[in-house]
Amino acid sequence: MTPFRRRATDPALVEARAAFRRVTSLLDSAQRALLAAVPTSRDQGVPLGQALGAFLSGLAETDVAMQAWRTLAVEPLWERCHTALAQARAAAERLAGDAARTPLGFEALNARLGDVLSPLEEFADVAAALR
Repeated sequence: MTPFRRRATDPALVEARAAFRRVTSLLDSAQRALLAAVPTSRDQGVPLGQALGAFLSGLAETDVAMQAWRTLAVEPLWERCHTALAQARAAAERLAGDAARTPLGFEALNARLGDVLSPLEEFADVAAALR
């Protein structure tokens, strides 16, 4: 009977995975800050402008942290996440401009927040690919 052996893991890939986990932690915090704008039955939510500011600030931190997992071995995955961040930032900036002109009702707010957050689903796909 032949024992199963694990293949040797590239140390750069191990470091990239660890850095990616730090990035996703920052991204999770940014998303939570944005979702704080959604009113509930017990809480009116934070003002949308404040939530968008915190979200954009979190994306800026995430952008800085992204450099730590950029390696040749994962460059295509890194590019996908980098593009997703840019798309989410652009959607958030559009929402900030639109909401300043016209207040949003509950359904419209949720739909627009979904538009902002949907590009970031790319990070979940990349997390699966990095395993």
